[in-house]
Amino acid sequence: EAAAAARKIAKQALHDRLEEIGMSDSEHEVYTEFLSPINNDISSLRAMLKSVDRQNDNSRELDWLKGQSDGEIDESRLVEGVAGEKYIYKKRGLVGTSQKGIIRRPQRLRFVMDCSGSMYRFNGYDQRQQRCLEAAALVMESLDGMASRFDYSMVGHSGDSKCFELVPFGKPPANEMERLRVLQTMVAHSQFCMSGDNTLGAIQMAITDVKEGYSSDVDYDDAEDCIVVAVSDANLERYGISPRHLELAMAVDSVSATTRAYCVFIASFGTEADDICKRMPLGRAFSCNSTNELPKIVKNILVSEIGQG
Repeated sequence: EAAAAARKIAKQALHDRLEEIGMSDSEHEVYTEFLSPINNDISSLRAMLKSVDRQNDNSRELDWLKGQSDGEIDESRLVEGVAGEKYIYKKRGLVGTSQKGIIRRPQRLRFVMDCSGSMYRFNGYDQRQQRCLEAAALVMESLDGMASRFDYSMVGHSGDSKCFELVPFGKPPANEMERLRVLQTMVAHSQFCMSGDNTLGAIQMAITDVKEGYSSDVDYDDAEDCIVVAVSDANLERYGISPRHLELAMAVDSVSATTRAYCVFIASFGTEADDICKRMPLGRAFSCNSTNELPKIVKNILVSEIGQG
């Protein structure tokens, strides 16, 4: 009897939750079923991300972090808010005592997802689009609720576009329905876009865009660089793109070195992905044949960045 009552309460709570976020029972079932194979990977990556610290806790203390995209309104920036500035909030966070007054901003990440026609066309061959969608879901689910540590955006590219927005900076999808819509957009775009490849342009644009939006009057720690992670199907040779071309595109910010780019290949014809990785600078390109390898790759990227900071 108690178990039946608990199930009834849980069912009503789920109904209320779905109604709140505008998600139907069938949509919830689809999304839950989609996540099922990667739930362990999500848990693994969340645990890894929570363990990531860009500074030892014993050298940090709570203070106001200004120039945030959410939190309490910073009264000293009301004029900027009226003018349309987004970063007018402040929140309590950990600040390095060794560098008092320097704000520790969240690590800024941009994920560049391959939504080209080949993802849809060859999904039946090797499940490449399925893995790309799983990668996107893995990122969104793992970073949910971690805005104080990581500020991320997600964009797509295809033969039609170098960049179309999926998740903007400062506005991560707030619930399951919003995350499902991101995945649906990726599928629809790859299904109806023209053939072609904009991988290089997408990476170059991401490297430029990822640095935009920070408030110029806030003294940030320059050591906390931005990260671009491109997820692709390694279908580059067909479009005359060599590993050298990819390396140059990823090194577009090599002068100031404030942004570093990485490429994760989730599918390949033959050994193309492995061949590209071998000819790229060590640690900048990865071949990933199953989604459960992604948490380790993402962790390795973040840890390597922290080590350089």
